[in-house]
Amino acid sequence: MFYRDTYKDRVKQYIIDLILNKKISPGDQVKEKDLSLHLGISRAPIREALRELIAEKILEYIPFKGTYLKKTSPKEALDIYITRGLLEGYAVADSISSNLKNMKRLTYFIENMYLAAKDRDHIKLIEFGHQFHNLLMKGCSNSLILTETNRLGLICHLLFFNFWTQIYTPDQIKYRHDKILNIIYTKDKGKLEAVIREHYFETGKKISTLIKRGGYGEDNIF
Repeated sequence: MFYRDTYKDRVKQYIIDLILNKKISPGDQVKEKDLSLHLGISRAPIREALRELIAEKILEYIPFKGTYLKKTSPKEALDIYITRGLLEGYAVADSISSNLKNMKRLTYFIENMYLAAKDRDHIKLIEFGHQFHNLLMKGCSNSLILTETNRLGLICHLLFFNFWTQIYTPDQIKYRHDKILNIIYTKDKGKLEAVIREHYFETGKKISTLIKRGGYGEDNIF
């Protein structure tokens, strides 16, 4: 079913698709054997994909039991967003020169995020948001920060995918990202780093509050 050199990545994407399409719920077990039989591949790349998803806080391994779709606690959600904000804040400030050259593309992504939000197209909203934030960090010279930031990106996207309609309107989504561009124009690295940190902290706090209130109903992924 898959080309050999992309087995692991495609298994990972397959599991993410199961989550996004609500084929598996928090607490459900993700079995190597079932994935191997369904996808027609060996267990080795499946184990690699599971290890990465565990590291990214999407799945959790329980000794002597197996691997399960993880329930994110309120504190974990807030910690994830705070950490992502800290790392991305540095990366974006370090990329300010390249960002000034990419303002048209960044604006394009914001406009499409806004349109996707208006259409309630969750997938496109996440895709354009992912492209926007990746481009913001493109000029960062610290590869370790980029690696760790990207590692946290998937869980952030999945949490946002699940909760965004409860925390932001389309206009608010546009305003929050336009605010970042406005700071870039000032060339003030300190303010830019601070606004990115606040960008993530605000969302993490809102999601954490929703989880505390019981945000694990049938319409929720995490």
